[in-house]
Amino acid sequence: MAKCPASMKNPTMTDVAERAGVSHATVSRIVNGRPGVSAQAEAAVRDAMAELQYLAPPSSQRPGRNPNTKRLQRHIAFLTFDRAFAEHSSFVASVYEGARRAAMEKDFVVSLLSLDGYDSVPDWIHPRNLDGLLLQGLRSRSHLTRTAEEIPSLWLTTHGDGHEDSVLPGNEKVGEIAARYLQAQGHQRVAAIGVEPDNPSYRVRIDSFVAAAKKLGMKVQSLSPTKRELEIQDGRQRMENAVGKVLSRPKRDRPTALFLPSDYMTAQAHFACRKLGATPGKDFAFVSCDNEAAYLEGLFPRPVTIDLGTEARGRLAFQMLLSRIEDPSRDRRATLLLDPVLVEG
Repeated sequence: MAKCPASMKNPTMTDVAERAGVSHATVSRIVNGRPGVSAQAEAAVRDAMAELQYLAPPSSQRPGRNPNTKRLQRHIAFLTFDRAFAEHSSFVASVYEGARRAAMEKDFVVSLLSLDGYDSVPDWIHPRNLDGLLLQGLRSRSHLTRTAEEIPSLWLTTHGDGHEDSVLPGNEKVGEIAARYLQAQGHQRVAAIGVEPDNPSYRVRIDSFVAAAKKLGMKVQSLSPTKRELEIQDGRQRMENAVGKVLSRPKRDRPTALFLPSDYMTAQAHFACRKLGATPGKDFAFVSCDNEAAYLEGLFPRPVTIDLGTEARGRLAFQMLLSRIEDPSRDRRATLLLDPVLVEG
């Protein structure tokens, strides 16, 4: 998805029409929820809206509208940051699709927007334009927190403050499922590798895996980058170092299976193994997380992964956000956890 620089003017319906290759009238019909548009045209327009980060203004602010007219459709912005969309596009897209489908049933529009590179929230993300926010990122930022206080909001990831509604993956269960699966496959020596220690979701997955493996009587090694490695190396280099440390152990003590807290990292680990002379599936079994086809399709053998119910999460997120919109006085600390499911390679 293209990201609009902070200096670029806000995109218009005309910009969306040009990008999608349709007429302005077609874009207007889709934005206003009117019939008479083919599925192909609607898909092209919604892709263009996402690429341009177009957010339609309320109907009362559109040309030719009576300012006292009630909005035909309400709007939610799905905001991603901390490179959530750049590194996990298929994951985010699946969550968004679940939210979008649920929102359509209630006559809402959901716009997907990346805030990577923004030090402040664009001024068009405002209560006069939006009924709610879905937030996908590692932690609360001060400017996002202030905005979330003004607009009903809901988190889709584990984050720092815990003061808002949230629909979260069952990260603790992820680790337990992975450990039990590997034990059932006969592995007694395992390792967990994480190269992004600032991600709270990954930390919980790794910690729960280590605890579950120990409880099951397995020998477990946990590897994470040093402070120096974090300063001077990128994720691929840190993964290569971690895999190298596993391979440096005597073969009789070496782990036979690796747990990675994301498919993104698993793809890095496969590359590191082959570069260092090890063979995935032969020297190491893998258990991964997120079920992101974009990272798994090119891996052989395709690793076992744990699906976190992304589309279901999006649908539930919208439903929880809707209840918050309709009753702003409701307790703001409701949390819903989803049960992960192991997917064979």
